[in-house]
Amino acid sequence: MDWPKLLRPGRRVFIGGGAAMPLALVRSMLSYAHQFKDIELVHIHSLHESPWIAPEYESMLRTNSFFLTPDVSEAVSRGQADYTPCPMSMVPRLFREGPLQVDVALVEVSPPDTAGDCSLGVSVDVVRAAVTTARLVIAQVNPQMPRTGGDSRIPASKIDYFLEQDMPLPETKPLSIDRRHELLARYAAQLIEDGSTLQVGLGNSPQAVLRALHKHRHLGIHTGMFTNAFMDLIRQGVVDNSQKSYKPGKSIASHVLGSRELYRFVHENPDVELYPSDRVNAPERIARNDRMVAINGARMVDLTGQVVRDSSGHHFYGGVGSLQDFARGAGASKDGKPMVVLTSRSDADGSARIVADLGPGSGVCTGRSDIHYVVTEYGVASLFGRSIRERVARLVEIAHPDDREALLRGAWNRGWVPKFFTMPGGARDEVESKMIDFKVGRFQLRPLHPSDMTVLQDFFYSHDEETVRMRYGHHREAMSGESAYKLAAVEAGKDLALGIFDRNGELRAIGRFYLDKGGETAEVAFVVHEATRRAGMANVLLGELAVVAAERGVKTFWASVLQQNRPMAALFEQAGGRSNDPIAGDERHYDIPVARVLSRYLKFQDQKKSHKEDIPTLGLHYSDQYERHDTGAGHPESAARYRALRKALAELPPEIPRLPGRRARTSEVLLAHEAYYQDLVYRDVESFADVLRTGDTAICIDSYDVALEATGAVLHAVDAVMQQEVKRVFCAVRPPGHHATADRGMGFCIFNHVAIAANYLRKHYPLKRIAIVDWDVHFGNGTEAIFAQDPDTFYLSLHEAGNYAGDNEAQSQDPRSVATLNIALPEGSGETEALAAWDSQAGPALDAFRPEFVLISAGFDARKGDPLGGLNWEDATFAQLTQRLVALAEKHASGRIVSVLEGGYNPPGLVSAALVHVRAM
Repeated sequence: MDWPKLLRPGRRVFIGGGAAMPLALVRSMLSYAHQFKDIELVHIHSLHESPWIAPEYESMLRTNSFFLTPDVSEAVSRGQADYTPCPMSMVPRLFREGPLQVDVALVEVSPPDTAGDCSLGVSVDVVRAAVTTARLVIAQVNPQMPRTGGDSRIPASKIDYFLEQDMPLPETKPLSIDRRHELLARYAAQLIEDGSTLQVGLGNSPQAVLRALHKHRHLGIHTGMFTNAFMDLIRQGVVDNSQKSYKPGKSIASHVLGSRELYRFVHENPDVELYPSDRVNAPERIARNDRMVAINGARMVDLTGQVVRDSSGHHFYGGVGSLQDFARGAGASKDGKPMVVLTSRSDADGSARIVADLGPGSGVCTGRSDIHYVVTEYGVASLFGRSIRERVARLVEIAHPDDREALLRGAWNRGWVPKFFTMPGGARDEVESKMIDFKVGRFQLRPLHPSDMTVLQDFFYSHDEETVRMRYGHHREAMSGESAYKLAAVEAGKDLALGIFDRNGELRAIGRFYLDKGGETAEVAFVVHEATRRAGMANVLLGELAVVAAERGVKTFWASVLQQNRPMAALFEQAGGRSNDPIAGDERHYDIPVARVLSRYLKFQDQKKSHKEDIPTLGLHYSDQYERHDTGAGHPESAARYRALRKALAELPPEIPRLPGRRARTSEVLLAHEAYYQDLVYRDVESFADVLRTGDTAICIDSYDVALEATGAVLHAVDAVMQQEVKRVFCAVRPPGHHATADRGMGFCIFNHVAIAANYLRKHYPLKRIAIVDWDVHFGNGTEAIFAQDPDTFYLSLHEAGNYAGDNEAQSQDPRSVATLNIALPEGSGETEALAAWDSQAGPALDAFRPEFVLISAGFDARKGDPLGGLNWEDATFAQLTQRLVALAEKHASGRIVSVLEGGYNPPGLVSAALVHVRAM
């Protein structure tokens, strides 16, 4: 290439970065550098060295970077290079319309495919904008560059010059994870709910958090940088992207950095898609993901919550990167959590990273209002919506113990905290909090801290008069800030106060002990909020107090309980407490052996853990008995069609439990059908009829028995889910059921299995709101008719317009008044139309209904090629619908789903689509 001719004086040249820096191309360019004049090189960070910043090129080349590696940072310090602070979402705009429009783009791509398209591979980020706006594109073609999905294609015809170079992509260095990173990662992991979507930034601390998520489930990825740690979570089944609101089913990123194994993983992987930074990092797009969690590192945080990222004093390091974009996007997300994770002291020089004052020149990357949580190895500071006083108290508590006194003194001097605040206690060498599941939800258990003063006041003022009297023995009208502080600031090593907090940080229960003189006895006391009583919180608090008390040598708990406080008396009696004669007219005294409390609690924990770990996610039911239902030669709903599916299900891993069936009782059939119709089916079968007299439903001598077995199997699956033997079940049964009304068999259906199951659930379990989701090429007229006047059963049908609709296809949009929504798709509709209908109508309606259990009428005759259908769905359509429904069930129904086979009459298509559905469940 004639570089001097291509790079005329004053030209601006973009160089691709990350793992896709075109090193051979750069070296070729630099061999002509002595002929260049006033060339500006623009780039982001790179895993390769940056040879253009060598002092010998200073008079010919000027570097301008958006993100500084150590060598480029040094060049900035000596005046040879420039640093442009800019969030990644805005860099493409600078290329398109701002002051940094690109003349020449140097990039690395894959070889062209058969369509003549190259792939930008592991770096789409700002490269896409550079190649689409540059006057000249020069590409290093590397056969080792992965082909990635998303928006990574570039036609070879758009590339002006090529240089072929076969070379391995550079790899990141192994993370340097120590005990501090492991501790902060465990704290951060407790903030992350199952079903969250993650962005994680560069650095040891953020990446360590990903390693701590191996027990989470249904996480999603929407991030700038895709790393080995993300790949590991996908392989472990932790990430499945099933509950993402934006692009469910896909891991979204803008660039990939990691090992060769990671580069092989993303190569032609349809589940990982790369897009430009202005798309991935756009805060409004990030916010479309519910429960979006942004995890980023920082250089330091001041006591008010300002975050410094790209400088230390006047010296620049790194860059703004994705922190600002994702902090604001996650902050705007429903239940989103932007957090900064950092060790309390610097690895380089041991200096404090939580500071009272920011040094001159320190650049604030995100303001006080952007970050919701700051996490160090000493705990979590929740800042969202908190006053300066609360922020200071919380941040001092998670600073290094040797820095806390100076920090608190600085806060006193500024008037940020009252003088009664004292220095928090010593270092913590273990994570002191844990997440606990109660039947009313998931809560955090941890010791009270001095910074919980306001939370404790709010807890007090939320009590009714009876609670205050029961707890304090008299009516108390107020709790001052200083009083609350003294209650929260427990003397370390002596007394103990534990709190149970909800997801919003509100206190729901307190348990504490006060050590007596001598150290072998301690008074215990509890307060549980009215809204969370009878959930077992006091039991857990008593057990946790016993764990610590036993370690400290406490032998006996004691308590005085008002005579009318029977729940508290029952708690102590169940724990082995002995009551002596009343010590006052209205009180009883209890002595509770700590060893007995501890033994009982540990046994309870073991049973709970064992039970939780033993619950499989999915169960299957299928049986060859359903092939006894003979519909006659040439009938589409044939035994052969079912046999193909049964054999495919039998080949699934044996670890998936197979559920037995049972025969439904007559009384159970009558939950959805009229008695005379049940008798009619029995008589028609016994009289050797070929079809039911109510319509065109084919029958044989075994059809009545088989139909009862099918209904019974569905009811058994419902019991298995409700009794926590399994989380979800797919029931492959026949004959199907959704056309059967209360008094008529229609189509291929005899008994309406899902309708019976819905009423069975409501009769036998404390559930009210049941959702039935019916996707099938045919409208489920029978189910709709049975629940037409029932506002507590939400029926949703997604079907082909005019196919078995009768007169019932009118759409209802308000599930709170009439719980029916029929969505009729035009003939020929495919995945685009189906998912658009779901996302715009079905999903929001179901979300508003908040079902406590989900039943699916799973028809697969909407798949392309089905002989009875006119829709054109792909297997992926069923996967996407299932993933959306699983996410909704996890949100509202503890994940409870029973799916029942309906249509699907092309055996290979039925098998393919049903297996995709099962895997998505």
